[in-house]
Amino acid sequence: MAAFGPNAMLHAQFPTPIIRQELQKSIENKALADIDDSKTTVLVVTGSKDKEKNADIVIAFAKWSHPVLPGEDYMEPAWVWPEGTDLKVLEAWTAKAAEAESRSIGDAPCYRLTFIGTDPAYGHQGAGHLLLKWGIEQCHGNGSPLYLESCSYSMNGNLNKAPRFGKVEDFNKNEYELYKLHSRIDGIEFF
Repeated sequence: MAAFGPNAMLHAQFPTPIIRQELQKSIENKALADIDDSKTTVLVVTGSKDKEKNADIVIAFAKWSHPVLPGEDYMEPAWVWPEGTDLKVLEAWTAKAAEAESRSIGDAPCYRLTFIGTDPAYGHQGAGHLLLKWGIEQCHGNGSPLYLESCSYSMNGNLNKAPRFGKVEDFNKNEYELYKLHSRIDGIEFF
């Protein structure tokens, strides 16, 4: 949760500290279901600032959804939202994100980076890069496009400066930007 603390959309969807505490439990339950899901990969980066204790803790994580091919019978494990969640805001955001994905890559099966976060105490040390690199390597390995969306504050502008990424559209001029990977594989350009 520390990775998403300043996220305005999180606060709109889960408007009180008590609801956000319950959200933590929902996230844990969803992560356990996702770990067992053959179409999802959950990655973690562990580390410690105290080398003497060497007690590794999770400092970053990512959830990658794998491509679902046409005709494949697949249903992602459902979220169970805490009581008090503003479902109207959550559903509107989900619909807007789905529309943006559709405009971005159509119905092409793709790898989707659905969550990535780094504990702010461990920021700017390469953990996020490792998690992103995994997905890029998967895309290169099987020729699938990659889709992700991000809050601009979480990327600190770094993603938009990377030559392989380009901003597609803004959801909210103050807070959210959508990015996609431009990748060349055997002369084919994926957008």
